[in-house]
Amino acid sequence: MSTVKMIDVTGVDAGEVELAEGLFGSSISETAMYMGVKKFLAGLRRGTANTKGRSEINKTKKKVWKQKGTGHARQGNKRAPQWKGGGVVFGPKARDFTLDLNKSTKRSAILSSLAQRAGENAIVVLRGLKLEQPKTKALLTALKAAGIPENALLVFAEENGEVVLSGLNLPRLGLLHFSELNAYDVLLHSTVVFTEEALKGAEEVYA
Repeated sequence: MSTVKMIDVTGVDAGEVELAEGLFGSSISETAMYMGVKKFLAGLRRGTANTKGRSEINKTKKKVWKQKGTGHARQGNKRAPQWKGGGVVFGPKARDFTLDLNKSTKRSAILSSLAQRAGENAIVVLRGLKLEQPKTKALLTALKAAGIPENALLVFAEENGEVVLSGLNLPRLGLLHFSELNAYDVLLHSTVVFTEEALKGAEEVYA
Protein backbone atom coordinates (compact mmCIF):
# COMPACT_ATOMS: atom_id res chain seq x y z
CA MET A 1 0.00 0.00 0.00
CA SER A 2 1.49 3.35 -1.07
CA THR A 3 1.62 6.47 1.05
CA VAL A 4 1.55 10.18 0.26
CA LYS A 5 2.49 13.20 2.28
CA MET A 6 -0.25 15.16 3.99
CA ILE A 7 0.31 18.90 3.65
CA ASP A 8 -1.08 21.55 5.95
CA VAL A 9 -2.54 24.73 4.42
CA THR A 10 0.47 26.58 5.84
CA GLY A 11 2.78 24.40 3.77
CA VAL A 12 4.05 22.30 6.66
CA ASP A 13 4.25 18.51 6.32
CA ALA A 14 1.56 16.92 8.47
CA GLY A 15 2.71 13.32 8.26
CA GLU A 16 1.85 10.62 5.76
CA VAL A 17 -1.41 9.06 4.66
CA GLU A 18 -1.84 5.52 3.42
CA LEU A 19 -3.75 5.38 0.17
CA ALA A 20 -6.41 2.70 0.11
CA GLU A 21 -5.42 -0.09 -2.24
CA GLY A 22 -9.00 -0.40 -3.44
CA LEU A 23 -9.08 3.26 -4.48
CA PHE A 24 -5.59 3.93 -5.82
CA GLY A 25 -4.08 0.50 -6.40
CA SER A 26 -6.24 -1.05 -9.08
CA SER A 27 -4.86 -2.17 -12.44
CA ILE A 28 -5.00 0.52 -15.10
CA SER A 29 -7.41 -0.07 -17.97
CA GLU A 30 -6.85 2.38 -20.82
CA THR A 31 -10.02 1.16 -22.51
CA ALA A 32 -12.12 1.94 -19.45
CA MET A 33 -10.53 5.38 -19.11
CA TYR A 34 -11.21 6.09 -22.79
CA MET A 35 -14.86 5.09 -22.39
CA GLY A 36 -15.19 7.16 -19.22
CA VAL A 37 -13.76 10.26 -20.92
CA LYS A 38 -15.91 9.69 -24.00
CA LYS A 39 -19.05 9.40 -21.87
CA PHE A 40 -18.22 12.60 -19.98
CA LEU A 41 -17.56 14.65 -23.14
CA ALA A 42 -20.65 13.27 -24.85
CA GLY A 43 -22.71 14.37 -21.88
CA LEU A 44 -21.53 17.95 -22.37
CA ARG A 45 -23.02 18.13 -25.87
CA ARG A 46 -26.37 19.88 -25.82
CA GLY A 47 -27.72 18.35 -29.01
CA THR A 48 -30.21 21.19 -29.53
CA ALA A 49 -29.28 22.04 -33.15
CA ASN A 50 -32.44 21.57 -35.19
CA THR A 51 -33.68 22.44 -38.67
CA LYS A 52 -37.11 22.01 -40.24
CA GLY A 53 -37.75 19.73 -43.16
CA ARG A 54 -40.27 20.63 -45.85
CA SER A 55 -43.04 18.78 -44.02
CA GLU A 56 -42.56 21.03 -40.97
CA ILE A 57 -42.64 24.39 -42.77
CA ASN A 58 -45.74 26.52 -42.17
CA LYS A 59 -46.42 27.54 -45.75
CA THR A 60 -49.23 26.83 -48.19
CA LYS A 61 -49.17 23.61 -50.17
CA LYS A 62 -50.58 25.40 -53.22
CA LYS A 63 -48.66 24.88 -56.43
CA VAL A 64 -46.58 27.96 -57.32
CA TRP A 65 -47.73 28.06 -60.96
CA LYS A 66 -49.27 25.70 -63.39
CA GLN A 67 -47.17 22.80 -64.61
CA LYS A 68 -46.85 23.79 -68.27
CA GLY A 69 -46.94 26.82 -70.51
CA THR A 70 -45.30 29.43 -68.25
CA GLY A 71 -41.73 29.21 -69.54
CA HIS A 72 -40.55 28.48 -66.01
CA ALA A 73 -39.24 25.22 -64.64
CA ARG A 74 -41.95 23.14 -63.05
CA GLN A 75 -42.38 23.76 -59.34
CA GLY A 76 -44.35 22.29 -56.52
CA ASN A 77 -44.96 24.50 -53.47
CA LYS A 78 -42.83 26.95 -51.51
CA ARG A 79 -42.04 24.43 -48.82
CA ALA A 80 -39.45 22.97 -51.18
CA PRO A 81 -35.79 23.59 -50.21
CA GLN A 82 -34.96 25.71 -53.28
CA TRP A 83 -37.32 28.46 -52.07
CA LYS A 84 -36.43 31.05 -49.43
CA GLY A 85 -37.90 29.90 -46.15
CA GLY A 86 -38.32 26.38 -47.44
CA GLY A 87 -37.27 23.17 -45.72
CA VAL A 88 -33.63 22.22 -45.14
CA VAL A 89 -32.26 19.11 -46.82
CA PHE A 90 -30.36 16.74 -44.49
CA GLY A 91 -30.03 19.43 -41.82
CA PRO A 92 -29.20 18.68 -38.16
CA LYS A 93 -31.96 17.39 -35.91
CA ALA A 94 -32.17 17.61 -32.14
CA ARG A 95 -30.72 14.50 -30.52
CA ASP A 96 -29.39 13.15 -27.25
CA PHE A 97 -25.63 12.47 -27.34
CA THR A 98 -25.36 10.87 -23.90
CA LEU A 99 -23.74 7.45 -23.70
CA ASP A 100 -24.53 4.66 -21.29
CA LEU A 101 -21.79 2.82 -19.43
CA ASN A 102 -22.32 -0.17 -17.22
CA LYS A 103 -21.41 0.28 -13.58
CA SER A 104 -18.30 -1.87 -13.69
CA THR A 105 -16.79 0.05 -16.63
CA LYS A 106 -17.61 3.41 -15.08
CA ARG A 107 -16.05 2.33 -11.79
CA SER A 108 -13.00 0.92 -13.59
CA ALA A 109 -12.52 4.23 -15.44
CA ILE A 110 -12.47 6.20 -12.17
CA LEU A 111 -10.18 3.78 -10.35
CA SER A 112 -7.82 3.47 -13.33
CA SER A 113 -7.44 7.25 -13.59
CA LEU A 114 -6.77 7.55 -9.85
CA ALA A 115 -4.25 4.70 -10.01
CA GLN A 116 -2.47 6.44 -12.88
CA ARG A 117 -2.26 9.72 -10.98
CA ALA A 118 -1.02 7.86 -7.89
CA GLY A 119 1.69 6.20 -9.97
CA GLU A 120 2.77 9.66 -11.16
CA ASN A 121 2.94 10.93 -7.53
CA ALA A 122 0.25 13.45 -8.44
CA ILE A 123 -2.01 12.75 -5.45
CA VAL A 124 -1.96 15.25 -2.58
CA VAL A 125 -3.86 15.23 0.71
CA LEU A 126 -4.53 18.66 2.15
CA ARG A 127 -5.19 19.17 5.83
CA GLY A 128 -7.08 21.99 7.48
CA LEU A 129 -8.52 23.58 4.33
CA LYS A 130 -11.32 25.61 5.85
CA LEU A 131 -12.37 29.22 5.34
CA GLU A 132 -14.51 31.37 7.58
CA GLN A 133 -16.13 33.03 4.58
CA PRO A 134 -15.90 32.66 0.79
CA LYS A 135 -12.83 34.56 -0.36
CA THR A 136 -10.86 33.69 -3.48
CA LYS A 137 -7.69 35.42 -2.33
CA ALA A 138 -7.62 33.42 0.91
CA LEU A 139 -8.01 30.15 -0.97
CA LEU A 140 -5.32 31.08 -3.49
CA THR A 141 -2.94 31.96 -0.65
CA ALA A 142 -3.57 28.62 1.04
CA LEU A 143 -2.99 26.67 -2.18
CA LYS A 144 0.23 28.53 -2.92
CA ALA A 145 1.51 27.96 0.62
CA ALA A 146 0.88 24.23 0.20
CA GLY A 147 2.68 24.22 -3.16
CA ILE A 148 -0.44 23.24 -5.11
CA PRO A 149 -0.62 24.47 -8.73
CA GLU A 150 -3.58 26.50 -9.96
CA ASN A 151 -4.56 23.84 -12.48
CA ALA A 152 -5.09 21.19 -9.80
CA LEU A 153 -8.31 19.28 -9.18
CA LEU A 154 -9.59 19.96 -5.67
CA VAL A 155 -11.80 17.13 -4.39
CA PHE A 156 -13.90 18.36 -1.50
CA ALA A 157 -16.58 17.19 0.92
CA GLU A 158 -19.71 18.84 2.30
CA GLU A 159 -17.70 20.57 5.02
CA ASN A 160 -15.86 22.71 2.46
CA GLY A 161 -18.73 24.86 1.17
CA GLU A 162 -16.85 28.15 1.62
CA VAL A 163 -13.83 26.69 -0.15
CA VAL A 164 -15.96 25.74 -3.15
CA LEU A 165 -17.48 29.21 -3.42
CA SER A 166 -14.02 30.73 -3.13
CA GLY A 167 -12.67 28.58 -5.96
CA LEU A 168 -15.33 29.47 -8.51
CA ASN A 169 -13.33 32.53 -9.59
CA LEU A 170 -10.24 30.44 -10.37
CA PRO A 171 -10.80 29.22 -13.95
CA ARG A 172 -7.96 26.67 -14.00
CA LEU A 173 -8.84 25.11 -10.65
CA GLY A 174 -11.10 22.06 -10.85
CA LEU A 175 -13.68 21.62 -8.10
CA LEU A 176 -15.37 18.27 -7.58
CA HIS A 177 -17.27 16.56 -4.80
CA PHE A 178 -15.81 13.14 -4.01
CA SER A 179 -19.06 11.44 -5.06
CA GLU A 180 -18.76 13.00 -8.53
CA LEU A 181 -15.28 11.71 -9.38
CA ASN A 182 -14.84 10.91 -13.05
CA ALA A 183 -11.97 9.89 -15.33
CA TYR A 184 -12.08 13.07 -17.42
CA ASP A 185 -11.50 15.53 -14.56
CA VAL A 186 -8.88 13.33 -12.89
CA LEU A 187 -6.88 13.05 -16.12
CA LEU A 188 -7.41 16.68 -17.16
CA HIS A 189 -5.67 18.25 -14.16
CA SER A 190 -1.99 17.86 -13.34
CA THR A 191 -2.55 17.20 -9.63
CA VAL A 192 -5.46 15.71 -7.70
CA VAL A 193 -5.85 17.24 -4.25
CA PHE A 194 -8.07 15.54 -1.67
CA THR A 195 -9.11 17.23 1.52
CA GLU A 196 -8.99 14.92 4.53
CA GLU A 197 -12.77 14.62 4.60
CA ALA A 198 -13.00 14.01 0.86
CA LEU A 199 -10.40 11.22 0.97
CA LYS A 200 -12.33 9.41 3.70
CA GLY A 201 -15.57 9.85 1.76
CA ALA A 202 -14.03 8.59 -1.50
CA GLU A 203 -12.64 5.51 0.24
CA GLU A 204 -16.10 4.71 1.62
CA VAL A 205 -17.73 5.10 -1.79
CA TYR A 206 -15.20 3.47 -4.12
CA ALA A 207 -12.72 1.38 -2.11
